[in-house]
Amino acid sequence: MSEGINATATWGGSQRMWATSWKCFVIGVLSLAGTAWAQVADRVNLVGGASVVGKVIDVSPVGIDVESSDGTTQKVAIETVREVQFGAEPQSLKNARAMLLRGRAADARDEVGKIEVDELDGAERLVLAEVDFVKAAAAGQAMLDGGGDLAGAATMVADYLTKYPTSHHSFPMAELLGDLRARSGQPELALAAYQRLVGGPPALQVRAAIAKAAMLLAQGKTDDALSEYEAAISLAANEKTSQTQKRSAEVGKARCLSLQGKHDVAIEMAKQIINDANPEEKELLSRAYNVLGGTYRAMGGKEQDALIQFLMVDLVYNTLPETHAEALFNLAELWDKGGHPERAREARQNLKAAYPASPWAARLDPSKS
Repeated sequence: MSEGINATATWGGSQRMWATSWKCFVIGVLSLAGTAWAQVADRVNLVGGASVVGKVIDVSPVGIDVESSDGTTQKVAIETVREVQFGAEPQSLKNARAMLLRGRAADARDEVGKIEVDELDGAERLVLAEVDFVKAAAAGQAMLDGGGDLAGAATMVADYLTKYPTSHHSFPMAELLGDLRARSGQPELALAAYQRLVGGPPALQVRAAIAKAAMLLAQGKTDDALSEYEAAISLAANEKTSQTQKRSAEVGKARCLSLQGKHDVAIEMAKQIINDANPEEKELLSRAYNVLGGTYRAMGGKEQDALIQFLMVDLVYNTLPETHAEALFNLAELWDKGGHPERAREARQNLKAAYPASPWAARLDPSKS
């Protein structure tokens, strides 16, 4: 009998010890998990390469609040932000956003589609909003780059702006909406979208004027476009980001001057922009080289000079679909004129294959393959 009692007591003690040990183990695991979760920090990558690391606690159209490990909050101005990476976001979202930033909108659209529903279980609102952003932005930009349902893409972007009116993506998405409306032949709606940027920081006010000017230029309203570019350049916005935007406006101004027949002034401006540009400013450089090439073509007798400028875009600064398509179109015509039909054919084929819905592809001579 006593042996039975002792055995029972021993078993009961073992159970209690086992239960206590298991409880300690679970608490330890949860503690480690909590520590690991806390270490998965958000990262705000800035223009220029620096980063702000911590916890993104709030976003708005004009800035992002980041809480550091010591509990202090840093406010990051939106015009200085290149990208926000959330520590808890799915890898496919991170990949898709990186593709979008590199100008690979169609790839980004495919990549974000790989996110499984269970990957977003328990996700924070900012991560869910980021998924919606990449989906809408990738769809919109892909339509601009490769053609397709522009109206449907515009609806996606407009719906995003309605759903997330305080997003840190509000201004670039408003600009994208304007671009889609402009390409769809809806100038008034495009202007309304661009007008949203006027309420932003100085750099975005410059972008608003540039966007309006580009739309006017596409409509053949060169004088009106020139006025908008000059307005952008003269805005009282002198911080680094605004200065970068103003150089883009100077490229637009040079194009207008070229179209007005002021070739020498346009060439001087374009060359100065190229000389002053940072090699990493690929969009700016590609636009400047295209303006330079177009001006040489317009002058007559400068076809070789023009060819060199467009080849620079095709071979070196070819990451922006809009400017690359323009360069390929001009190369096709210049190679033809110079008696190089094979090279001309290659340029046409590249343009039609890479940018079939581009306005430049539509301008190709249909009698030539």
